[in-house]
Amino acid sequence: MGTSTFTTLGLGALAPYLRASLHLSSFEVGALPALVFLGALVVSTRAGRLTDRIGAGRALVGGQLGIALGIAVATLAPGRTLFLIGVGIAGLGYGAVNPATNVLSTSLVPRRRRGLFLSVKQTGVTLGGLIAGIVLPRLADAIGWREALLVPIGMLLVSALVAVWVARRETVGWFDLPAQTSAGTTVRLRVPGPKVTAVFGFVSSGIQLSVAAYLTVFLVDTHHFSRPNAGLALSVAFGAGCVGRVAWGSISDRFFASHATTLVISSIGSLVGLAMISAGVHGVLLWLVIALVGFCSIGWNGVYMALLTDRAGDVKLGQATGRGLMFLYGGVVVLPPLLGALHDAVRSWSTVWAVACGAVLAAMTMLALGPRVSVSVRSGEGVVPLGAAGTDVAHGARAPAG
Repeated sequence: MGTSTFTTLGLGALAPYLRASLHLSSFEVGALPALVFLGALVVSTRAGRLTDRIGAGRALVGGQLGIALGIAVATLAPGRTLFLIGVGIAGLGYGAVNPATNVLSTSLVPRRRRGLFLSVKQTGVTLGGLIAGIVLPRLADAIGWREALLVPIGMLLVSALVAVWVARRETVGWFDLPAQTSAGTTVRLRVPGPKVTAVFGFVSSGIQLSVAAYLTVFLVDTHHFSRPNAGLALSVAFGAGCVGRVAWGSISDRFFASHATTLVISSIGSLVGLAMISAGVHGVLLWLVIALVGFCSIGWNGVYMALLTDRAGDVKLGQATGRGLMFLYGGVVVLPPLLGALHDAVRSWSTVWAVACGAVLAAMTMLALGPRVSVSVRSGEGVVPLGAAGTDVAHGARAPAG
């Protein structure tokens, strides 16, 4: 996850350089993450099925090589059109990464612990963005943005070799669930309905990638940050997101019977941070608000992944992840370009962040108040607070150990 997002989210850290070199509009800057996730959206369901069929390790090899190919095309592109095509190709590869890493991260993990495990896995996303924000702008200053992109391409090739090793371990049964642990009675788990879950993922992912795409440009335009300092601010957001992903995952598993409760709480923090940015905070407070936005607007993702596995019931995890990710990727395809087009029209970053606040508020309200449905899970896999294992979270009854 880290090597794949060091490249894709790294484009946000290079946004001021790309805008100047390729003469990109704000809409086209927002289109960079949108193109990545449009490619991922196109292949996500097929990638989930492929992961279940050929194995997560092999799917991961293909994904990393696909990203490397796309970024190589973008690096060599003489103009904006071919550059954007290369970014879209990278997105096709990125679509295979999440289903594969979800399977590898949780194949031996009971559902009541998946909030933490998937959040730790998802820190690869924020870690990649953090390192990109520190490294890529300084490399671009020193040797140019095209040469700077050779570094993440090299890392992708190395990680593809590691995935080959993982695939070999997978074929000899490292990730197979012991037969005796899959037995047991089933319990009913109450989760948000499919529509509200999809809307929340759509909006939250779109806002997350809007922050990644526009934060550096916003700080350069509005607060007169230097380009390297704007990249450092993006690293602060992603660093806080790293902490947030582990913290929210641990909080969700320990204290809440539903991952949706954690997502509502993290959305409140996101709403506060975005509102303060829209209000024009500056100085030290601006840096603290950037950290808050990263902690909440970027830190929610692992808990959402755990919610998707809850909804999957006994369906294969690769397929369930692939279907659920369609809505996350759809949000990234739609919202960042729309916010970029809004900025091109009104020339006001405060308005852009205010609209983002409204979107978060609407999605949070729908998730909190929307209808619930029941799914069946193994009695030993219910999402229950630590120390209360064996409780039927749907009805509050003690379930037999499974």
